[in-house]
Amino acid sequence: MKNLAAAFAVLAVVALPAGAAAQEHSHAKSPKSDLHVSEPIVVGDTTLKFGDYTFQCIEIDGKNFLVVKSDEGKEVARVPCEAETLSSKVTSSDFRSTVKDGKRYITAVRIKGETVAHRVVAN
Repeated sequence: MKNLAAAFAVLAVVALPAGAAAQEHSHAKSPKSDLHVSEPIVVGDTTLKFGDYTFQCIEIDGKNFLVVKSDEGKEVARVPCEAETLSSKVTSSDFRSTVKDGKRYITAVRIKGETVAHRVVAN
């Protein structure tokens, strides 16, 4: 019986880090990430112009949104997003994009230290 209890204790300790990693994005707000936009890029229905912006995923009423704020702290865009699990932690914040009809669109934002990409949900 003691061996069984010891085995469960070891299993619990070994399983703990995996469980903690799986819950990394279970909080209501992701870390903020400051990113520079060097050419016009569209997020949702908003075109971001040249400049610095803060990106953050925020849970509002049970739904996740990618919120973009200007350098002055004013919210300029809010779009639905969903987390996509990555195989490793992001080492440098960035955004992914695609070109459609001659315009560049943000498709996902990856924030340093997280193990998810915040994918923009198409409207």
